[in-house]
Amino acid sequence: MKRIRRSVPAALLVLGMLGSLTACGASSDGGGQAREVKVAVGAGFYPITYADEDGKAAGYDVEVFREIDKRLPEYEFVYDVVDKETMNVGVQTGTYQIGINSMFQTEERLKTYAFPENNMGYTAVGCLYREGEEPITDFADIYNRKLRIHPNDPNGSIQNVLEDWVQAHPDMPLTMEVASGIDNNEGMDSVRAGEYDVFFQLLPVINLWPDEAKAGLAVSEPLAVVPTYPILNQSETELCDKIDQVLAELKEDGTLSKLSVETFGYDVFNL
Repeated sequence: MKRIRRSVPAALLVLGMLGSLTACGASSDGGGQAREVKVAVGAGFYPITYADEDGKAAGYDVEVFREIDKRLPEYEFVYDVVDKETMNVGVQTGTYQIGINSMFQTEERLKTYAFPENNMGYTAVGCLYREGEEPITDFADIYNRKLRIHPNDPNGSIQNVLEDWVQAHPDMPLTMEVASGIDNNEGMDSVRAGEYDVFFQLLPVINLWPDEAKAGLAVSEPLAVVPTYPILNQSETELCDKIDQVLAELKEDGTLSKLSVETFGYDVFNL
């Protein structure tokens, strides 16, 4: 009887140790399996967000999120390449928790989505002008030469860039008419014909156009950059805060600059 009584506490001790080990194992991964987070990737914006030859998500924004995923083990990001409208609506309604497509902030988007404080990259803004004319290297060239700027979308990044320039250089104001539904081909044709001298656009967009579409036109160097962000469903405040923290770390340790050089051939954080 004495041996039996001594063996019972020993068995309980072993069970207690096993229970402790199990509890430790559960707590090491945040108390269970990683939460799956659906990320909508805007299609057709090479080299920032697109589908590779196998149909898988690829591009700068995707690589940034793969780095974020490594540092947030409590989440597992799953990528779905979709058109931009599907991404926008999907994030707004919660079908997707995150959308990535070189997105910049606008007043309307700030009302619709959650944004981290830290941006994930920059998209360069350039312009098209007539081939053979003096190169355009900055906004001062446009002002000093009194070049006429083709209209652009009032809610687009170009308008924001020009407003920033005017605010920083009130002695060299640039003016641009705004109009919705700007057609890129019409803009290029107008510059070729001499109706306007400059047509602004995001450089990654310009680079997507075939050479024949840009015939007779020259492309400027980057004139400015627009900070870009992921968009999140408004209910994802905790996830947004964690992504923001990791983005700060990736910027600080040079990871974002490294990915930029690998993708674009230059560091967008130095433009």
